[in-house]
Amino acid sequence: MGMALKALFVEDSEDDALLLVRRLRRGGYDLVWERVDTAADMEVALDERSWDLVISDHSMPAFSSSAALGLLRNKGFIDLPFIIVSGQIGEDAAVAAMKAGAHDYLMKDNLARLNSAIERELRDADVRRERRVAEAALRASETRFRLMVEQSPLSTQIFSPGGATLRVNRAWEELWGVTLDQIPGYNILQDPQLVEKGIMPYIERAFGGIATAIPPIRYEPAATIPSVSEVVHRWVQAFIYPVKDSDGEIQEVVLVHEDITDQRAAEEERGRAEEKYRSIFENALEGIFQTTVEGRFLTANPAMARMLGYESPEELLEAISNIGHQLYVEPEPRREFFRLALRDGLVSGFEVQLFRKDRTPVWVSANARATYDAAGYISGLEGTVEDVTERKQAEEALREIREAERRRIARELHDVVLQDLTYALQSMQVLKRMPEGVDRLAETGRQIEALKRAVGGLRGAIYDLRLEGAGERSLVRAVESIVGQNRQIGEGCEFELIVDEGFPTEEISESAGVEVVRVVQEALANVRRHSGAAHAVVTLGAAEGEVIVEVEDDGRGFGPETPYGMGLTGMRERVLALGGKLEVEGRSGVGTRVFFRVRLAALTGVEAEGTSNT
Repeated sequence: MGMALKALFVEDSEDDALLLVRRLRRGGYDLVWERVDTAADMEVALDERSWDLVISDHSMPAFSSSAALGLLRNKGFIDLPFIIVSGQIGEDAAVAAMKAGAHDYLMKDNLARLNSAIERELRDADVRRERRVAEAALRASETRFRLMVEQSPLSTQIFSPGGATLRVNRAWEELWGVTLDQIPGYNILQDPQLVEKGIMPYIERAFGGIATAIPPIRYEPAATIPSVSEVVHRWVQAFIYPVKDSDGEIQEVVLVHEDITDQRAAEEERGRAEEKYRSIFENALEGIFQTTVEGRFLTANPAMARMLGYESPEELLEAISNIGHQLYVEPEPRREFFRLALRDGLVSGFEVQLFRKDRTPVWVSANARATYDAAGYISGLEGTVEDVTERKQAEEALREIREAERRRIARELHDVVLQDLTYALQSMQVLKRMPEGVDRLAETGRQIEALKRAVGGLRGAIYDLRLEGAGERSLVRAVESIVGQNRQIGEGCEFELIVDEGFPTEEISESAGVEVVRVVQEALANVRRHSGAAHAVVTLGAAEGEVIVEVEDDGRGFGPETPYGMGLTGMRERVLALGGKLEVEGRSGVGTRVFFRVRLAALTGVEAEGTSNT
């Protein structure tokens, strides 16, 4: 069976067409054929079937080879072989036909090379079709690549081997705020900014044939090409690579930028935040720590190290491997601390004694919260500690002072009041048994004096004891009550209270208020007992977040040789417990001034509350 061949004959002579059929079949073709001799018939034939080649006579009464060739091209049959077989055709006409697109021509009286011409043209048609398909695929590929580059979110800039910019994509224009036609003379190999910032060696390496990653750079368009772009700067990181042909020759160099401006800004902001946190961590007055569940320090700040007597956090972390065993004076508080953290997730205001490096104890108040792992189990603790040793010592001193005050009151009641009452009672009993006519007036006077002393002692004791209820009233009302009581028992001295505008009336906590009142009480007691003053003034004021209290008299004062008694020591301890400072000024014959100031936050409890939430 021969090779299949579908041939369309454009021929007005049926005999000539049959002659061609016999010739082709003898040449080994399994032929399917059709003859047409008009344009209309040819168009129908082309529409109804696909053909392998067209053989056309040159000149026909109603048609011609040139018209047939034109029809064929108009219908898009570019690669279909077209061979002219004519009885007579001049050389000029044959050349014109070949120029118009005919692939070969033969004379009807010499068909010896017809089959070989057909074989050649069929092969050439296949080659043309394959080339055309390849070219179409190449164009499609180039289009896809162009669109890929054009639509890429990454800025892309393509250079010639000499460094001139050939093409850029839309992302590049958006990144730098310019278009290619605005930088006609730009050459990347001559960019001074890239030289200055140490990037040129990377660029030159790519132009030398080696793909290269370019480190992040802060590029400023105006520094290279002034007055073109409104973009001030961009942080970019880039990759640059050569595009080579099959012989290894560089055709283009592609530079791809990634805009990392926002990322860089976020990193810088994070760096500033970390530096700020580090500064707070390093310079905080409170100790800051992180520990594992097992009781090993992960981090500690310098304040924490100093609080525990270590030179540095590194020394602390190296020395302490088990907090419960090495730091806690008693083991039970550590277990309680961890139990609270496990139960509630946080611990607030937990006061405990820890060992310093030299094994001396230090009182601390700890606030911590639990940290958890991915599975939801507690993995450690983090928080703050505050050295409250001075406050604890002040509290202990206050406890001792209060106990001493109770003993003093008891002693005065026993040694003074009770003795006077006993004397008066016994004297009255003696007077009852004395005979009529005996002068009783002198003894009655002594009884009255004894009773006056007893009443005064009882009144003083009641005055002292009434301070236990001072916390139930506002500070101003409590001080008013104290001043009023001193007016009653302070014979010969006028007591005055001045409350400045803006002095807090309700915010001060009960416990802090009691301590302030006791300091005022002790100062006024000293005025009554020792100063001989005619006038004393208590002033309550506030300024710059501090409460200011002053007790001033015009009495005899005291000199530098006057020793401090229990009363002044008690006042100092009370003020110290509140975090304040006490000043006592006096000169002999001039008077005395007791002055102290305390932060309002310490009196209202806001400061402690803020610490507990840390």
